[in-house]
Order: sequence, then C-alpha cells, then structure tokens
Amino acid sequence: MARRFPAWCVGLAAVAAALGAHAAPAKWQRLNNCRLAAGKYMDGDSFHVVHGNKEYIFRLYFVDAPETDRSLDERIAEQAAYWEISETRVMRVGRSAARFTERILKNGFNVYTQWEDAGGSSELPRYYGVVKAGNDDLAELLVEQGLARVYGATTPLPDGTSIDTFFQRLRQLEARAKRRKAGGWSSAEEVAEAEEEAPAEEEGPPPAVLWPNVPVVAFLRAEAFINTERFEEAEVEMRALLRRFPDHNQKPRIEFYLALSLAMQERFPEAIRLFRDWLAKYPNDIMVAEVGYWLPISLFYAGEYAEATPLFEAFAAKYPMSVYAPEASYRAALCRYALEDYEAAAKQLEAWTAANPEHYFRGEALVTLGDALAAIGELERSKAAYLSVGKEAGPFYYMALTQAARVFKALGTPRDYEDMASAFARFIQDNPQSDNIIDAAYQAGWALRQGGRAEDAQRLYWRMIERHGDNPAWEGFDAMLKDLSGMYGEERDAYAAELQEKQQKALEEKRMTLAARLAWAEAQSRGPEEQWRAAQTLAARFKRGQLGSETLAWLGELYVQNGKPDEGRAFLEQLLQTGPESRYAGRAHVRLAEQRVQQQSWEAALEHAEAALGLAGEPQLIMEATFLRARSLQGLTRYSDAIADYSTVLSGRSSPRALKPEALLGIAACLEAQGRHRHAIPYYQRVYVLYGAYSSAVARAYLRSGKAFEEIKDLDAAAQTYRELLNQETLSTTAEAGEARQRLSKLETGT
Repeated sequence: MARRFPAWCVGLAAVAAALGAHAAPAKWQRLNNCRLAAGKYMDGDSFHVVHGNKEYIFRLYFVDAPETDRSLDERIAEQAAYWEISETRVMRVGRSAARFTERILKNGFNVYTQWEDAGGSSELPRYYGVVKAGNDDLAELLVEQGLARVYGATTPLPDGTSIDTFFQRLRQLEARAKRRKAGGWSSAEEVAEAEEEAPAEEEGPPPAVLWPNVPVVAFLRAEAFINTERFEEAEVEMRALLRRFPDHNQKPRIEFYLALSLAMQERFPEAIRLFRDWLAKYPNDIMVAEVGYWLPISLFYAGEYAEATPLFEAFAAKYPMSVYAPEASYRAALCRYALEDYEAAAKQLEAWTAANPEHYFRGEALVTLGDALAAIGELERSKAAYLSVGKEAGPFYYMALTQAARVFKALGTPRDYEDMASAFARFIQDNPQSDNIIDAAYQAGWALRQGGRAEDAQRLYWRMIERHGDNPAWEGFDAMLKDLSGMYGEERDAYAAELQEKQQKALEEKRMTLAARLAWAEAQSRGPEEQWRAAQTLAARFKRGQLGSETLAWLGELYVQNGKPDEGRAFLEQLLQTGPESRYAGRAHVRLAEQRVQQQSWEAALEHAEAALGLAGEPQLIMEATFLRARSLQGLTRYSDAIADYSTVLSGRSSPRALKPEALLGIAACLEAQGRHRHAIPYYQRVYVLYGAYSSAVARAYLRSGKAFEEIKDLDAAAQTYRELLNQETLSTTAEAGEARQRLSKLETGT
C-alpha cells in the first residue's frame, strides 16, 4: 500500500519551488504603427485600434480612467469615492481623459499585448494592453495628469519590469498629481467646468503665421517653473514642450531642464539617463558645463560614487573658475569617503578645508574629515578636526561634538574626559536657547562621572532639570533622571525624597510640566500595579498640554495596555501635536496605527504607519510600522504594495517573531484577493509548519489553506488539510476547527 502523507507534508516538499512560482505568462506581442479607429467610441483607457487591416479594442493594464457616461453607475460611485469628487465631476474628468488619450495617440503608437481578455460589452473582443506613444507610456501619462487611478493587473511589463516596481512608479506619479491638484485631484468645481473645453495650446502649436512667438512664450512659461523650484510642474511642462514643438530652437535647454526637474525630484536613475543622452547629443552646446556638473551630482545622490568621482574631479580641473568647482572638489572627496577610501578622503578634505576657509560646506567638511581620520586610527587629528567646528557652523557644531564624544570615549584618558565635559559645557554657554543643551548636559555629566566627579555631574543634572524641565517641547530629561536614580546607589529613599521635594516646589511655582516630569520619574521606580495607579493619579492632576513627550508616551501606552484605548489615544495624539518630531513620535504613530487597523480605518492607519517609518529609529519599531503599513495597504486593496511590505517583515532580523506568521497570512490573503489561490497555499503551509507556537495563526492558516484548495478544485487536499486541523488537540475547539468540521462534512458527503 502506498504511504499517504499529510497534506502539509506534501505542501512542504513543494514550498520552496511554489513560493517563487508564477503562472507562466503569455508571450507579449508588439503591434507597431497602430492608429485610433476613426469615429469609434473611446474613453481614457479603452479604445478601438487599427493595426494593418485589422481592428481591435484594447484596455490599458494598470490604470482605470473615469467613466464618461452613466452606463456604469457602480463604477462611477467607486471612482467618485477614490478621487473624493462628485459623480458629475467624474464624468467630466473622464471626458478630459478621453480627449487627452486621443491627443496623445493621434500620431500613431505601439501596443504590447498578451491577448488577455479584458471583458467589455462590445461584439468585438477587448484585450488588455500596454500602449506606448514614442517613449511615453500612456498609463503613466494619464496618472501623471490626474486622469486615471492606479488599478488592477498583476502582470510584469513587456520589458521585464516587475509589477511591484511599476506600481511604485505609478504611485509616485499619482502622489505628484495630487500635490499639483491635477485632473481629478482638483476639488474646484469651477475647474471642472473648464475641463469641458480642452485648451487649444495642448492640441499642438497654432499656425506659425498667426502666432510666430508661441514656442518662445511656451518655453518662458515652462522655464518659470524651474526658476520657482516647482519641479513637478516643470517636468510636465517640459515634456509637453517636447511633444508640441519637437524642433524648438531651445530644445537643448528644454531637455536639460527636464533632466534637472527629475533630479530635483530625486528620480536620479531617470535623470542620469537623460543627462548622459544630452551630453552625447549636444557635446558642443553652451550648457555642456552645466550638464557636466549635474550628471555627477545625480550619480552622487543615486549612490554611484565610483562613477561620480572622476566626473567631479574632471569638472573641477576643467572649470576651475566655475562657481560649482569648489563643491565638485568637495563631493569628489565625499565619494572617496563613501567608497571607504578614508586615507584619500582625509587628504582631499584637509586640502579642501584649507583652500576654502569661508565656504558654506566647511563645517560639514570638517565633520567628515574627522570621521575619515577616525576611520584610519588618527584619533588625535580626528579630535582636532571636530573641535575646530564652532558656533558659526550652525547645526554642524553639535554634530561635530557628538562625533568628538566617540573619540574622547575611545581615548578614555582623564584629560579626555575633562576636555569632553568642557567642550559640551562650552556648547551650552554658546547656545543657551538650543534644544540640544539637554543632551549636551547629559554628555558633560557622563564625562564628569567617568572622571570621578559624580557629585559635579549630579549638581549639573539637577540644575538643568530645574532650569529647563518646564519646557514640554524639550527632551532628554528622562536620560538624566535615569542616571540620577543610579547615582544614589542604595539610598533609593534619598532619591525619592529629592524628587518629591522638587516636585512640590515646582507645583508651588506653577511649573506644571516640570512637576509632571518629576512625578513620572518617581513612578518609574514602582512595580506595574503601582505604576498604573500612579499614572491615573498623574493623568487626573495635570492637563495633557502640560506634559512632556516622555510622560505622554508612557501614559498613552499604559492606558492602552490597561484596556482604555480612547484615553490612551488622547495622550498619544497630544504627543504628536506638541512634539511631531519627538523621539517618541514614531512609537506614538505605531500605537495609533494599531488602533486604526483594529477599527479598519485603513487610510488613517496608513498615514500613521508611514509617519512612523519616517521617524522611528529602533529596528523593531520599524518592522512593527512596516507590518502595520502592509495591513493598511491590504485593507485598501493595494495588494502588490502590501505583499512587498509583508515580505520585508519576513526577511527582517529585527522583526518580532509573532509578526512573521501574521505576515505570511497577509501575503497569502493578498494573493487570494488577486485570484492567485494556488500561489497562496505555500504561505499558509509555512505558518503551520514553522510557527506552531502561534495557535491562532496556525488555526487560521489551516482553514484558509483548505479553502484555497477548494478554490482550485483539489478537494482531496482540502479534506486532508481540514483533518489535519481537527487532529490538532490544541486547535480542535477553535472557531476555525468548527468551520473546518462543517466544510469537511460537506466534502465527504458531496453536499
């Protein structure tokens, strides 16, 4: 008798292969020199196409343009909700999209298709396709103009670009369209009325005899966007100029401005390609020096340091009198540093700082010089470089000191500790209004303690806390208070008495933020139950606006943990209001995102998760935020984006282990939502094979795996999966087991 293996064993044998597997894509076919069929119905994303002597209907992959009439009321309502505009406005934008598509395609285009059925009600079959007008992708152009939403499709592009990469590109274009209030993203109904009349200038140049200066006027208008640093609009205008006036007498400058606008939007790979093309096309143009500078700048910010280095050095040598020459030399040294050629970087930076004593990059250059010297073990020279940065360097003054602190600590002599304390004390004296003085005092106190001057450190800490602790916007007091608690040794009662005495004084002086901070510090030494009681007392005694960020974060998390999410949310929201860039803000955003996910408020959850990713510094917190962003994206039906984030959580070493089975379940759910049930099954199987300790996730994985087998009509595997679930003693009483029992019964009886 053949041995029968459990379904999960069979699945496990194929997991590795199945995880990377995709249904084999159909071969792309390219239809060149297509044209729109005259007189036939079209909208922004669907149109009749003539190729040779045959007629087809094609529907764009990846995007959905607004409807132009009332034939699909449900779709119109969905589009109105997406753009947050009226249904009447949807149809107006739809007609604008149709005119735009007609204008872009009127001179011919190419279609790439896999002959995938796109449905539709016409007698002629309709197929999905990618449409290119020259080098422009019609889907991208529509999204860029706010005339289509990112929508549908899971196929890689004809050139091999992954769907995730392309969707990311479309999302970037959509974000820019939103910021520009283009197309459907403009909320003004007056603009909607104007959309009924397509502007003549977009349809091509007027007759040269009547308006001979129109190309000049159009160029000056487009150039104004560059001069006012409105680079997203500049990109759109430059592309329009090149389409409308392909022989414009300012074409080299227009193409330069287009590349520059991309670089200034941090789209460096695109900018690099255009700058290189420009240099090949116009080697003798008057702007060659300008482009010769911006190409290595783009390479530098794209991380292509090896390619940028010789270009910077060549520019500085060829154009020594250029205003950009010092910066080019400096960035060449930065490239050496980035390539870990620290000795060469240090040599170049020493020469550069000596030659450019007044340059605005000098403070930054000295910090980098100190870093390079430290990297090659020249600690005394490194320290000297850092300490030569003064108040005139602005933010680089404190950056240099924090780097110098590492050198002081590495050298570790009594003299170094004394010098470190003096350097930070001098910063406090030079910058009494800087919020960095709290951290500076902490660093100075640390150095004093290392030098055997603990009493001086204690006095410094208390002086800074009492002098500045009533400012709710300033942070760093928690580190001082934590150190102070350790300075009292076994005399814990003395520390508590000091806190109470200073708290009472602060209350008498109506310095409520300081009093709350001291009450918070006192509560830290208590057990969990006492802390919770102290938290409630503190919350009742002080107004939220009087609390520092460390106190708000502590209260917010404690209230959430103790079953009072609404009160907890109020503290966390207050934290973000008073300290949006606080070092506690990332944690607050994560906790708020968790609440919004539980409420299925996906847009709000996504906003908090993305804010957390921009602020969080702790690796574990970053992974928590990434997971919450994935859940939000999944809730918003952005499945490809969600899968990418779930995959990041799975591969992250700092991800909390409990998140990994949930990430697997998330990927599988997204795949199923895309109709890819077969691909989802291995992800479910990984949950119950690798994460057995997480019983809730395992029960859900078994049940969903069985359902997926049913979807692909593998009923034997489905039944076996349900049996596996029911045979697990720890899972047999779960709700999932109850549903599995019912499904198994139906499979066995054929009902």
